[in-house]
Amino acid sequence: MLQALLTSSLLGLLWAAPSRAQVPIQANFDASQFQGSWYVVGMASDDQGFLESRDGMKMPVVLVTALANGDLSLKLGYPTPDGGCQKVDTTFTKGEEDGQFSNAAMAQTDIRVSYTDYVHYAVVYFETQKAGVRNVWLQLYTRSPDLFPEGAQKMQQLAPQVGLNPSQGALLAKTDQCADVLSQ
Repeated sequence: MLQALLTSSLLGLLWAAPSRAQVPIQANFDASQFQGSWYVVGMASDDQGFLESRDGMKMPVVLVTALANGDLSLKLGYPTPDGGCQKVDTTFTKGEEDGQFSNAAMAQTDIRVSYTDYVHYAVVYFETQKAGVRNVWLQLYTRSPDLFPEGAQKMQQLAPQVGLNPSQGALLAKTDQCADVLSQ
């Protein structure tokens, strides 16, 4: 009886904690094609703070610059509830494979560009580790503030592989609060 309970608990943990090997990285990732302006049109996460605030979230913008050492420099603009824009400059540090990064400043231990066509969409996976709590995130980037169906489909297909379900996602409201980030 005890062994059956332990076995079922272990299987449950394995099911709930997806392996990093299951999270794809864009084949032949090309940082120079990935750079430029992106809108974050959709997100999904098991992070409690995100789940509590997602209905009021507006679309962030991201300006990506590929660096010579393989890192990515990002300028992010997050719309604030008061109509302003919180700007953040950060760097994604290149990981073991092209298309894999980390960002210690934002507690992002594993960042992967899972899918992109470089022209219309990208699906980006994030794993965070804060105060001993691990969370996973998927973000759908598009080159315009409109949803791109193929990108949305790729994100929907990846979500269950990383342990997320549809109730943990949101399409973000369009806004031009942070448009000036993209012009810098």
